[in-house]
Amino acid sequence: MGHRSSTWALIFTGLLIAAGQAAPARAQPQVQGSPIRSLLENGSGRLLWIYDGIRHVELPLADGKAVIGLSCERQTWTLFRIERNGREVYSFRDDPKWGYQPAGPIASSRLCTEAVRVAE
Repeated sequence: MGHRSSTWALIFTGLLIAAGQAAPARAQPQVQGSPIRSLLENGSGRLLWIYDGIRHVELPLADGKAVIGLSCERQTWTLFRIERNGREVYSFRDDPKWGYQPAGPIASSRLCTEAVRVAE
Protein backbone atom coordinates (compact mmCIF):
# COMPACT_ATOMS: atom_id res chain seq x y z
CA MET A 1 0.00 0.00 0.00
CA GLY A 2 1.54 3.33 -1.05
CA HIS A 3 1.65 6.53 0.99
CA ARG A 4 -1.49 7.93 -0.63
CA SER A 5 -3.45 4.72 -0.04
CA SER A 6 -2.36 4.50 3.58
CA THR A 7 -3.35 8.14 4.13
CA TRP A 8 -6.82 7.45 2.73
CA ALA A 9 -7.14 4.34 4.91
CA LEU A 10 -6.24 6.38 7.98
CA ILE A 11 -8.74 9.13 7.04
CA PHE A 12 -11.47 6.58 6.55
CA THR A 13 -10.65 4.72 9.76
CA GLY A 14 -10.88 8.09 11.51
CA LEU A 15 -14.33 8.56 10.00
CA LEU A 16 -15.40 5.14 11.25
CA ILE A 17 -14.18 5.97 14.76
CA ALA A 18 -15.97 9.33 14.72
CA ALA A 19 -19.14 7.60 13.55
CA GLY A 20 -18.82 5.09 16.39
CA GLN A 21 -18.22 2.20 14.00
CA ALA A 22 -14.71 1.22 15.05
CA ALA A 23 -12.89 1.17 18.32
CA PRO A 24 -9.89 3.54 18.62
CA ALA A 25 -7.73 0.57 19.57
CA ARG A 26 -8.28 -0.78 16.05
CA ALA A 27 -7.49 2.54 14.35
CA GLN A 28 -4.78 1.37 12.02
CA PRO A 29 -4.53 0.98 8.26
CA GLN A 30 -6.46 -2.03 7.07
CA VAL A 31 -6.45 -4.07 3.90
CA GLN A 32 -7.60 -1.86 1.03
CA GLY A 33 -11.36 -1.88 0.77
CA SER A 34 -12.14 -3.51 4.11
CA PRO A 35 -13.24 -0.33 5.98
CA ILE A 36 -15.69 0.68 3.25
CA ARG A 37 -17.08 -2.86 3.00
CA SER A 38 -17.65 -2.88 6.76
CA LEU A 39 -19.44 0.42 6.56
CA LEU A 40 -21.68 -0.73 3.71
CA GLU A 41 -22.49 -3.98 5.47
CA ASN A 42 -23.58 -2.33 8.73
CA GLY A 43 -25.94 0.07 6.95
CA SER A 44 -24.80 3.39 8.45
CA GLY A 45 -24.81 5.38 5.23
CA ARG A 46 -27.76 7.27 3.76
CA LEU A 47 -28.03 7.54 -0.02
CA LEU A 48 -28.36 11.13 -1.17
CA TRP A 49 -28.33 10.86 -4.97
CA ILE A 50 -26.51 9.42 -7.94
CA TYR A 51 -24.71 11.66 -10.40
CA ASP A 52 -22.67 10.48 -13.38
CA GLY A 53 -22.72 6.93 -12.02
CA ILE A 54 -21.40 7.92 -8.58
CA ARG A 55 -23.62 7.31 -5.56
CA HIS A 56 -23.26 10.08 -2.98
CA VAL A 57 -23.61 8.71 0.55
CA GLU A 58 -23.89 10.66 3.79
CA LEU A 59 -22.23 9.13 6.84
CA PRO A 60 -23.14 10.34 10.32
CA LEU A 61 -20.26 11.40 12.56
CA ALA A 62 -20.44 12.08 16.28
CA ASP A 63 -20.00 15.81 15.65
CA GLY A 64 -21.01 16.16 12.01
CA LYS A 65 -21.16 14.21 8.79
CA ALA A 66 -19.11 13.04 5.84
CA VAL A 67 -20.10 12.53 2.23
CA ILE A 68 -18.40 9.80 0.24
CA GLY A 69 -18.82 8.71 -3.35
CA LEU A 70 -19.25 5.11 -4.44
CA SER A 71 -18.62 3.82 -7.91
CA CYS A 72 -20.38 0.48 -7.61
CA GLU A 73 -19.49 -0.51 -11.16
CA ARG A 74 -15.76 0.16 -10.69
CA GLN A 75 -15.87 -0.89 -7.01
CA THR A 76 -14.11 2.26 -5.84
CA TRP A 77 -14.86 5.02 -3.33
CA THR A 78 -13.78 8.57 -2.58
CA LEU A 79 -14.19 11.16 0.14
CA PHE A 80 -16.01 14.33 -0.96
CA ARG A 81 -16.60 16.31 2.23
CA ILE A 82 -16.33 16.26 6.02
CA GLU A 83 -18.34 18.64 8.18
CA ARG A 84 -17.82 19.04 11.92
CA ASN A 85 -20.03 21.22 14.10
CA GLY A 86 -21.65 22.71 10.99
CA ARG A 87 -18.34 23.73 9.36
CA GLU A 88 -16.64 22.11 6.40
CA VAL A 89 -13.23 20.80 7.46
CA TYR A 90 -12.39 18.83 4.32
CA SER A 91 -13.37 19.26 0.68
CA PHE A 92 -12.12 17.23 -2.25
CA ARG A 93 -11.93 20.52 -4.19
CA ASP A 94 -9.02 21.62 -1.98
CA ASP A 95 -7.15 18.31 -2.07
CA PRO A 96 -4.57 18.04 -4.86
CA LYS A 97 -4.18 14.30 -4.14
CA TRP A 98 -7.92 13.57 -4.31
CA GLY A 99 -8.95 10.43 -6.15
CA TYR A 100 -10.72 7.11 -5.93
CA GLN A 101 -9.54 4.17 -3.87
CA PRO A 102 -10.32 0.43 -4.15
CA ALA A 103 -13.46 -0.55 -2.24
CA GLY A 104 -13.45 -4.30 -2.70
CA PRO A 105 -16.59 -6.21 -3.72
CA ILE A 106 -19.29 -3.59 -2.98
CA ALA A 107 -21.61 -4.10 -5.96
CA SER A 108 -24.06 -6.24 -3.96
CA SER A 109 -24.12 -3.94 -0.91
CA ARG A 110 -27.34 -2.17 0.10
CA LEU A 111 -25.96 1.22 -0.96
CA CYS A 112 -25.17 -0.11 -4.43
CA THR A 113 -28.46 -1.92 -5.01
CA GLU A 114 -30.96 0.42 -3.33
CA ALA A 115 -32.96 2.76 -5.58
CA VAL A 116 -31.66 6.33 -5.51
CA ARG A 117 -32.77 9.59 -7.12
CA VAL A 118 -30.75 10.96 -10.02
CA ALA A 119 -29.22 14.41 -9.46
CA GLU A 120 -29.44 16.81 -12.38
